[in-house]
Amino acid sequence: MIYWIAYYIIKLIGQIFSPRTILGKEDLPPKGGFILASNHKSNLDPLLIGLCFNRRISYMAKDSLFRHPILRFLLHHVEAFPVRRDASDVRALRETLRRLKKGLPVVVFPEGTRQGSGRERKIQPGIGFLAVKSGVPVVPVHIKGSENVLPPKTKMPKRGRVTVIFGKPLTFPAGQDYSDVVASIMREIESLA
Repeated sequence: MIYWIAYYIIKLIGQIFSPRTILGKEDLPPKGGFILASNHKSNLDPLLIGLCFNRRISYMAKDSLFRHPILRFLLHHVEAFPVRRDASDVRALRETLRRLKKGLPVVVFPEGTRQGSGRERKIQPGIGFLAVKSGVPVVPVHIKGSENVLPPKTKMPKRGRVTVIFGKPLTFPAGQDYSDVVASIMREIESLA
């Protein structure tokens, strides 16, 4: 119930601050688990992806967010789970696979953290492992404009238009090299820009 209360409150606020254009939603798998692999430029990005769905989705979120008890309570109730970004987090990978098996879509940011201009991108290899091991489709996602609505190091959003673009689902056969999978996913995300 907390999930849907939060969903409708955020949806209302989102319509005020960041009217959305959503493209490619017709290609999304209608049911079952799949991975949403997105670029990441703003703290708004997980919310913006979630607002594109009328079903529960799950999120990997940096473990530092779970240190505050109230925020931890809310994050657990909106299907978020912690991931350590400074090392290979086997527990988070297992949890992702478990949720995908349960039929939940899971949002993953392959870059691991928000990417600003001038910052060297470091792609996390776990997305390749998850794509091959789970066998579920990977949907590339590109978000435009979120960094203008809530720029890094700001707490209050500004009004601005955001576009969320979903690409066609990708599938990867068992045994495919994880780094090749990562490269393919990142190429598809960038091609949506």
